[in-house]
Amino acid sequence: MSNLGFHSLFHRTSAFGGLRTVRFFIERGKELFSPEASIPAKKSLFRASPPTLRSFNIILFTVAFELDYVNIVRMLELSSIPPLSNERDERYPLIISGGIAPSANPRVLSVFSDFVCVGDMDDLLERILEILFRCNFRKSENTLKEIEGFEGIYRMDGRTPKRWVKEDITVPAHSAVLTRKTEFSDKFLIEIVRGCRHNCTFCMTRCVTRPVRFVKSELITRTVKSVIAYTRKVGLIAPVLTDHPEIVEIVKKMNSLGFVASFSSLRADDFSEELARLLKANGQKTVTFAPETGSFILRKQIGKDLADEDLYRAVALAAANGVKRFRYYFMYGLPGETTDDVRNIVLISKKTMNLIFKMGCTLHLSINPFIPKKGTALEGESVYPLEYYREMQKLLEKELSGIPGISVKFESLRFLHIQHQLSIGNLDTGYLLNDCILKGSMRPFQELGIGGY
Repeated sequence: MSNLGFHSLFHRTSAFGGLRTVRFFIERGKELFSPEASIPAKKSLFRASPPTLRSFNIILFTVAFELDYVNIVRMLELSSIPPLSNERDERYPLIISGGIAPSANPRVLSVFSDFVCVGDMDDLLERILEILFRCNFRKSENTLKEIEGFEGIYRMDGRTPKRWVKEDITVPAHSAVLTRKTEFSDKFLIEIVRGCRHNCTFCMTRCVTRPVRFVKSELITRTVKSVIAYTRKVGLIAPVLTDHPEIVEIVKKMNSLGFVASFSSLRADDFSEELARLLKANGQKTVTFAPETGSFILRKQIGKDLADEDLYRAVALAAANGVKRFRYYFMYGLPGETTDDVRNIVLISKKTMNLIFKMGCTLHLSINPFIPKKGTALEGESVYPLEYYREMQKLLEKELSGIPGISVKFESLRFLHIQHQLSIGNLDTGYLLNDCILKGSMRPFQELGIGGY
C-alpha cells in the first residue's frame, strides 16, 4: 500500500477523465480486497455487487519484487481470468505490468501480461489510455499492435528497448492516499530522486532507473504544500537522498512551512554534520545504513566503496544528534566471499556498539542472502548451496548472541531459489511458475537448484 509506484498509478489513472479506478490487494494469498468496493453502499461508486478484477477493461500491476509474480498469478486465478496471456481473448481485460523488477527482466512476467512496460511510464500511461478510449477499450489485434509500437513496451519475447525520461522529473511519484493503516501512518511520501550515481554491481536500481534525475526543489515544495491541510509528516524517497544536490535546502524549506521530514535512505560516506543536525531538528530517531558486507575488500569488489571508518563516523554523528536506533543491511553468499568476510559482520557490529551503547542506542542487523539480479554485472553468478547459508547463520547467531543492544534478523531461505529463478529467468520460467501454482507445489523450482537443494 505504501509503494510509490502503486500510488502513482492510482493517482494518474484516477485523474484521467472518464476512468473509474479501483485498487485491489491480495490478502494471505487467498482473497482479494478493494478499499473502494468496501465503502458503504450509499457512498459507493458501485450500485450493484462489488466488482471483481474481471469486470474491468484494464488491469495494471506495478511490481517491485519478483516474488510478487506469484501473487499476480493467484489474483488472476481468484478472478477467473486465465493467467497465461496466450489463453486470453478479447473477453478478458487488458493486462499491463510494470515496475523495477519486470523492467530489469520482462520475460517472466510477459507470460502473464499482454504488455510489460519497461522503464519510465511518465507519459506512456496516458498515451496507452488515449488509444484504449479511442478503441472503446476493445482488445483487438489492431489495438494491441498500436500499443506495441511504443518505445518501452515489451510483448512476449519482443526486443523493445527500455524507455527513460532523460530530463528532470516533472511529475514526481507521491502518495495518493493518506491513511493511518499503513507502515507510514499519515505520512505523505514524495519521490525526489530517480536513479543512482553509485556503482554497486549487485543493485538493480543503478541499472534499471538510469540516468540519475532530480525533482526540482520548487516542485517538491509546491507538491508538499498541497497536503498541508491533511498532514504535516513528509517522507522523502530516493535510492540515495544525498544524491539530490539541494537536499539540505529542501528539508529546511519544509521545516519553515511547518512540515516534519523523514529520510528514506542515507549513505554513510555522504553523511555530514549538517545532515545530522537536520535529523535532530526533524525528530528522526532511526537511521539505516547499508555496509552490505563485513569486508572492505569484498565491498570494493561489488562497487560499494565505503570504508569502515566512514561508517563509524556517520554513526557517531547521528548518535550525537539524538538518533537512538541504527539499522545495518548486510548480504552474505556474495561471489568470492569467505568465512572471514562473514565474521567481519560481527566485528563491525561490536565496534559500532562500543561507540553508541553508553548513549542508550541499539543496533538491528538485517542479514539477507545475495540474489543475482538480471541486468546487473553479477546476473550470471550462482547462489550457494543452502547448507552454506545455514552454516553462516549459525556462525553469526553464535557470535552475536548475548551482545547487549544488538538484534539480528535473517531473511528466510525458503524462497531463495525461487526468487533467483524469477530474477534471471525467461519465458519457460513463467510457464513453470504457472504450472507450479496450478499444482500447488513450488518443488520444481527447487529441482533447478545447485548444490543439492
